[in-house]
Amino acid sequence: MPIFLLNFKTQTLETLLKITLTNISKNMKLSVFFSLSLIVALSANEIKAQKEPIKFGKIDKADLEMTVYDKDSTAPAVILCDYGYWSLQDYKFRRIVRYKVLTADGLRYADTWFPGSETTAVRGRTYNLENGEVVETKLKNENVFKERITEDYYRLRIAMPDVKIGSVFDIEFTSPFIINEWKFQCEIPVKYSELIVPQSQYIDFKKNFFGYERLAYSGSERWIATNMPAFKEEPYTSSIENYITKFEFDLLSVHFPGLYKEFTTDWDAVARRLEESSYFGGTLSAALYLNSLASRIKDSCTTDYDKMKAACEAVGSAIKWNEVSNLSPTYTSLGTILREGSGNSADVNLILVNLLRKLDISAYPVVLSTRDNGVLPVFGASMNKLNYILAYAKIGETTYLLDATEPLLPAGMLPIRCLNGHGRIMYKETSTQVSLKADKKDKNTKLYDLELTGDLLLKGSCSTLRNDYGAYYFRKYYKSFNSADELVEDIEDENPGLEILNYKAENIDSIYSPIREKYDVEIRNQVYEIDGQVFVNPLLFNQIKENPFKPEERKYPVDYAHCIDNSIIIKIAVPEGYEVAHVPAPVKMELPDNGGRFVYQAAVINNALNISYKFSINKEMFLFSEYAYLKEFYNQIIKAHAEPVILNKL
Repeated sequence: MPIFLLNFKTQTLETLLKITLTNISKNMKLSVFFSLSLIVALSANEIKAQKEPIKFGKIDKADLEMTVYDKDSTAPAVILCDYGYWSLQDYKFRRIVRYKVLTADGLRYADTWFPGSETTAVRGRTYNLENGEVVETKLKNENVFKERITEDYYRLRIAMPDVKIGSVFDIEFTSPFIINEWKFQCEIPVKYSELIVPQSQYIDFKKNFFGYERLAYSGSERWIATNMPAFKEEPYTSSIENYITKFEFDLLSVHFPGLYKEFTTDWDAVARRLEESSYFGGTLSAALYLNSLASRIKDSCTTDYDKMKAACEAVGSAIKWNEVSNLSPTYTSLGTILREGSGNSADVNLILVNLLRKLDISAYPVVLSTRDNGVLPVFGASMNKLNYILAYAKIGETTYLLDATEPLLPAGMLPIRCLNGHGRIMYKETSTQVSLKADKKDKNTKLYDLELTGDLLLKGSCSTLRNDYGAYYFRKYYKSFNSADELVEDIEDENPGLEILNYKAENIDSIYSPIREKYDVEIRNQVYEIDGQVFVNPLLFNQIKENPFKPEERKYPVDYAHCIDNSIIIKIAVPEGYEVAHVPAPVKMELPDNGGRFVYQAAVINNALNISYKFSINKEMFLFSEYAYLKEFYNQIIKAHAEPVILNKL
């Protein structure tokens, strides 16, 4: 998350502090002012009296000679030291981070981004060992790129020069005010990390500690981590941001003599701050640029529900989402976005809110944190975690959450990135919580009607019905190809031995209808003969062969994002001259508390093999205490799927 600069109307905290300190010096006796300054300085110096663990540009030759990190031989790179200090003398935050590149994969850390502000100063140095001598290369200004994320903060992309396998590089940042997040752990190991944040009598902020790895030292103003392991991401993990060891800071208030300003004391304070912002509340205006579009929708729709659907479709068609998640629009004038035809998530959905209001539908923005950004805190407010906007609409007593960035989603369904705990509906000066839980499933039903031929081929037809998220995923997949023929080729490539004929898909463009697929198939490699017996893989290409949950234990919850409901029914006509000698025994297994279920049955009816399989996950998240059940659940599915049907020749 970016460094958080406060917006006091149009002023950053840096400007606010300068004005405030100037006023203090004018209105207080100089002796009092200098005494106050001395107290602050002494307090800061006392905290910083500890020896700094790193000096910019002062490297150890042994670090350059290192080829493997002894604590993790698989690490592509390692953070040797990450040191941050907030000074109460000038209210600036200084950070020095030192990387060591160990493999070719580790080179990507030389081109990365960091949180920052418009006034963040950056220095960088790369060090290489050449002929036994240390060679230094300086970071140039043209290799530092600043991208505005909101009116308050920026993303700094830094491309370090001359980085090779074996390089060490330093980056130093100096920014106004305190960062809002400090990560002691990340996706590569961290050898040493230290953060110093002294308490201020003028600025109140909240500290939230997260993570499963313990710190080496934890005080009230200083924290140290040593030999922090890399976070190893596992399947069905919502975001590493929810589980890595880190601090998050949220500014509560600023209270200098003669000045008090609250920021995130509660969610209502956040709502008021957003309402005052020209990049949020200022965009929710008369929106004259939408008059023509609103008139066309009113003329073509009779009910508010139809108007809402038409508004989502119109905005999604007019503005292509640039795949940037943001709390702040690109411009304060959203009409510019409509003319340009492209924008971030805030651009798209704030325009949708304005259009809904023009259609006389009660609508408000919803702010949230996306899955990859981590969940919002359950207790207390957080401005820093917000990075996305949805539209909230109310028609009668029914409410809807809308996202026009995804034209293939029906109104009321959210993209996976937004299924993340809860968000906040932002009224002008108040806020209420709203659940971001999916009420739809990934639901699919597949039917095969096949016959086994004498040359051990399976021929016949297949049909699939896809609903809700199942339909949405398939629409995105389908739209990624130029034609249905290209899609068929891709499916065949992914399933060797499958040949698809006469493919037809219905309702691809009707996002409020399920998708129906129908096609003929010829299947090879799923039936084989050994010593006069014929073995049939009953689940064909739908067989689950690998358990996604491999470790014996897991520290983190398993997060599916939404429920799953998949059914497969297969009928295989057995030709004359064969008899079914063995079918797998029926299996039925349920997870505790109705968390999931699978049922598998095989039977012979009128010389035809009938297979039915149903798999369901009935809740979005499983705690680490439920992991063993879930792991065994998949083990039993794999075991059932692996057992063949056996035919004897007569």
